[in-house]
Amino acid sequence: MRIEAPVVRFRDARLGRSYQQLGDALERRFTGQISCLADSRSQQRRFSFFLHHPAVHLDQLIWGVTQRGRYQVQLAGLDHVLVASDTTEANLKATQGYRKDKKLGVTGNNADPGFFLHPGLALCPYTGQPFGCVSLQVWTRQGSADVDYVESQKWFNTAQDVKQLARRVTVVNDREGDIFALWVQLEQEEMFMVTRARQDRSLVEVVGRSGKLWRRLAEADICGHFHLNLTADARERRSARKTMFSLRHTPVTLKSSKYVRRGEEAPRADLYAIEVHECPEFVPDGEAPVVWRLLTNHEVTTFEQALQIVQWYVYRWRIEETFSAFKTRGVDVESTRLCDGEAVMKLGIMAYDSATRVTELIKAREDKTTPATAFFGEAELECMEAILPDLEGTTQKQKNPYPSRTAAWAVWIVARLGHWHGSGKPGLIIITRGLERFDGIFFGYNARKRT
Repeated sequence: MRIEAPVVRFRDARLGRSYQQLGDALERRFTGQISCLADSRSQQRRFSFFLHHPAVHLDQLIWGVTQRGRYQVQLAGLDHVLVASDTTEANLKATQGYRKDKKLGVTGNNADPGFFLHPGLALCPYTGQPFGCVSLQVWTRQGSADVDYVESQKWFNTAQDVKQLARRVTVVNDREGDIFALWVQLEQEEMFMVTRARQDRSLVEVVGRSGKLWRRLAEADICGHFHLNLTADARERRSARKTMFSLRHTPVTLKSSKYVRRGEEAPRADLYAIEVHECPEFVPDGEAPVVWRLLTNHEVTTFEQALQIVQWYVYRWRIEETFSAFKTRGVDVESTRLCDGEAVMKLGIMAYDSATRVTELIKAREDKTTPATAFFGEAELECMEAILPDLEGTTQKQKNPYPSRTAAWAVWIVARLGHWHGSGKPGLIIITRGLERFDGIFFGYNARKRT
């Protein structure tokens, strides 16, 4: 897969070539093992040399990742862009015996070595199609890349990074991003946000209405119902199902919980609250109903507007899919055996870029308009055309149903190589398996052309 993007320049041309080759290998092979990414022993040494080189900086690699995403947003030419933001960690306890330095610090349990990533993933507000990573922060706790501010600052940094991304930007966060000061900042920057309420917030009193968020939403009338397919979540003990939700919304005014001097006016944030509650008759036995309470500074006065906010929040799950591709179900950067902690973080930055690209490809599986050249080179598409007859069956149902050389056409071929037989939609495992298999086929295709 190859996507045109701004070039990351290094002071040594050899480092630039190694950067390009390593990026291409991560796209094709999806592994954190340098020995598996390289085609030869000499290339393995070059990759390791690049990641350990002191002239290769974390900020330099982050710039390369985010500029590619920004370039994709510019190509789309949209006035409104969503940016999903969240944090993941790379826990390297399983391979800690390979590195003796203390550059990594500890992860969320304050014991295992590793590092954190906080990306901002740009999304199309109409389809949820990912455009790429447009903001990225990488740090450790008590390691070489430790931050000099409280970690909650990451939400403010993302908002600052993306405020010029489009004419209108909506940041979509989960509960951890529900911070009163962030609402105030976004109002000043004329930006928008959708987030899940972290707690039962105190509201400015209204005559005859509750002063707490949960109760205020419960007092609002149900304005409609809608269906939604829920994915399984082992952490929440939730099974996959198609279910129905009721929807309520109401304007609210948050008040700051900080002490204010007598005579001074407390800061306020005028928002809209939405409650999404799973209907009891659709909840399986032994499970709790799904309840989301969302806050936004977009105007919400109708059922359609509230439903749009809910859809944008659902699109936030795209960033969770990139995290899955970054970890054991995809690149599996946590399996790397690099002996230097900072080299591991460099690999992690490039691996996350690869994870976002494969997520973009998966979401393009029904895209009949985007050309396949957005993901693959001309020689790769020629190879796909050559092997297509061997992947299609004899009946019309077994043929590739998409226009030639579109993104969906290419994904169909990759999915078939990943042993997808047409049932359901191909996911991460099938697509990554298909790309790995295609890499071997393309190698043989090129070898045959040369002879």
